[in-house]
Amino acid sequence: MIRNRFVIHVFVAAVFLTGACSTGPGPSTKTAGSLANLVGPIQQSVVTVINYDVDGNVSSIGSGFFISESGVLVTNFHVLDGAYSASIKTVDGSQYPVTAVLAKSRLVDLIKVRVDIAGSRATPVALSREQPAVADSVFVVGSPMGLEQTVSEGIISAVREMPAGGRVFQLTAPISRGSSGGPVINQDGKAVGVVTFQVSRGQNLNFAVSVDALEMLIDEASQPSVAEWTIRNSKQGPALAAALCSKGSRLTIRGEYEEALTYFKRAAEASPDDPDAWYGLGSCYVGLDQPDEAINAYKRPIERDPDNDTAHFVLAMYYKSIGQFERVVPTLLEVIRINPANLRAQFELGRAYGALERTEEQIDTFREILNHQPDHIPTLLDLGATLGEIGRLDEAMALFTQASSLEPDNELIYYNIGVTYNRMDRPEEAIRAYTLAIRANPRMAAAHYNLGMTYFDQGRRKPALDQYEILKGLGSDSAKDLFEHIYPESAK
Repeated sequence: MIRNRFVIHVFVAAVFLTGACSTGPGPSTKTAGSLANLVGPIQQSVVTVINYDVDGNVSSIGSGFFISESGVLVTNFHVLDGAYSASIKTVDGSQYPVTAVLAKSRLVDLIKVRVDIAGSRATPVALSREQPAVADSVFVVGSPMGLEQTVSEGIISAVREMPAGGRVFQLTAPISRGSSGGPVINQDGKAVGVVTFQVSRGQNLNFAVSVDALEMLIDEASQPSVAEWTIRNSKQGPALAAALCSKGSRLTIRGEYEEALTYFKRAAEASPDDPDAWYGLGSCYVGLDQPDEAINAYKRPIERDPDNDTAHFVLAMYYKSIGQFERVVPTLLEVIRINPANLRAQFELGRAYGALERTEEQIDTFREILNHQPDHIPTLLDLGATLGEIGRLDEAMALFTQASSLEPDNELIYYNIGVTYNRMDRPEEAIRAYTLAIRANPRMAAAHYNLGMTYFDQGRRKPALDQYEILKGLGSDSAKDLFEHIYPESAK
């Protein structure tokens, strides 16, 4: 018999590049000795980014990392800003040219580029499906001061939200000049963030932008070379506005909203057609808890260009962050009107319908996505979860099975299969599914909890207690809840 105390499903995160996300467990319990096992594979993915000026001389260096086998590389916007050409150096010393700029955002200080490298030489870093929590252990790989493939270790010391650009992490892992653009890696060996900068006056004031900010980058339709991109940027708007936005962005990332506000206001005055200035103003007002001013700032680029789909999307994501889903829907519909191929907007629309309990519209939206992209894992998972909640269990299982054939190592897929088997009152199959989820991610607290509850419902107290001990070791709040089911207060 299935009881409501089960964690029914874990929603999919916005990091679509890797598929989905689970609830974030507590701090890692892995030993320090395991760091050596994680570092080796990551170093194969991390590169030194070398920039050249108009005369072909080295002008600066930074770090970056591959996120696809096709040579797509992530680094900081400021790492490439002003360069006329660039190359990357891999761990074995080989160098390859950067051939195109694919997407960028000055506000979150991120850029995606393409590198001319054979697929077998580009080893991608997996992007985490989990958001890290304060006190989670992480490490950074980069090229500080030109010292290539340097590793530093620390913890997440603070987390802040940027509605126009995802989360920002403060780290204790030492970061120096040249580390910018390197990945922040969790104890599962997956990237949770991208190093952006260090505040020189504080040894531990080091910052990174969450990998979920990659979804906020603005695509470069023509995919220009680095030189073309730099020349075009120099012709777009006053250099003063760009410099002010860069300064304001750093202050915003640091949480110094009042000071950042002055820079973005000056940038908006200098270049009122620059959306980054208004996005920055909006983020400052969010940090200052002034929602009306934030909305007005996010609306300004739309007033100047009603067909700016990015501006509509940023506004929609702010409405989502404050729970105004009735305003999310029409704003996302505008995004889709302007850019029908915007998959992120379609997916967020489906989720907004779900938040408003407009289930049929949610299902129709997800079905429409799958008609055009049947291998979109987040949609398969969310649609399956929705169908499962309304009792259409066979349809839900078919979607999860389809997803498992596409990503056989995705813990969320097996977790949702386990939940569906629980709903079907097939506990042995649920146990097998939860075990597969845990094999894929031993730190997935929700899977340990549901596995423990399934054992308990079968009267198997010893394996249920084993799951309690694991949850306690993970620092999960669900450990206490599981224990109280095994040994209820009423039994005293």
